Amino acid sequence: MADNLLEVEDLAAGYETKAGFVRAVDGVSLSLAKGEFLGIAGESGCGKSTLAYAVMRLLRDGAGIRSGRILFEGRDLTALGEAAFNEYRWTRMAMVFQSAMNALNPVLSVEEQLMDAVLAHRSVSKAEARAMAIEMLHLVDIHEDRLKAYPHQLSGGMRQRVMIAMALILKPDLLVMDEPTTALDVVVQRSILQKIGELRRKFGFSIIFITHDLSLLVEISDSLAIMYAGKICEYGPSRELYVSPAHPYTRGLMSSFPSLTGPIVRMGGIEGQAPGLLYPPPGCRFAPRCSEAKPICFEQVPSLAPAGEGRLCACRLNGGMA
Repeated sequence: MADNLLEVEDLAAGYETKAGFVRAVDGVSLSLAKGEFLGIAGESGCGKSTLAYAVMRLLRDGAGIRSGRILFEGRDLTALGEAAFNEYRWTRMAMVFQSAMNALNPVLSVEEQLMDAVLAHRSVSKAEARAMAIEMLHLVDIHEDRLKAYPHQLSGGMRQRVMIAMALILKPDLLVMDEPTTALDVVVQRSILQKIGELRRKFGFSIIFITHDLSLLVEISDSLAIMYAGKICEYGPSRELYVSPAHPYTRGLMSSFPSLTGPIVRMGGIEGQAPGLLYPPPGCRFAPRCSEAKPICFEQVPSLAPAGEGRLCACRLNGGMA
């Protein structure tokens, strides 16, 4: 659609091993409108981070995109050479990586790292680059006296804010965030999420926010994509997925975190474990763990199909066809 910033079409990506190709992302399709906040949730190992790295074309060393297309304003990024794609990376689309302590260079100051991002993509003077760095630090509520600090001299929350400043310093249209609040306490997490919301309203960029914390995404995202074993099993408006999840896996995730109001109830879980992605099982990949599975679920792969209220669901019990 013309108003979509990003469209992912039947994307397959993963990792080459001696035993074969591990499809961490297998036939994923989604779209992101301009200014939209899309959350992607699922268990560890479901393919969320691989999807993020594939969109940014950062898969290396035996990892890569096997098939499918990634359209950015209608242009297929998978068909571009590395030099051509560098015109997009960080200038049109940027990423906030998981674990800021590991993502930041420990032997370079905050100033050097922010300025490097500018000088690598803009023909500006060092003085102009430094001014841009100071501006971005102010926007993420860090005083400029921290410019000379090294990552180990900053708290976890401040390091994550530096990562956000670095990703936004060139005013990209798309921000991909891979579990940016992992390992932070809830107070710092809340302040960072509020800051991301403020910056999104100020600059109008779109967000893909990846996390295993579904309760977090329900609160802050416009749309949700639930991933399981490399595939999207449910996709639609966040509010609708929260009120009436259609897929058994989504219902299992929703029942695994407590409500802040109402009576105290025993939390449930999802028995079993996710399948290996080197040789995934036939049929629905969630069927071996699903209490509602029918014989056909073990034989035929469901596709995403309308499930009411603007949602798509890949479950034969909810209209998903093979």
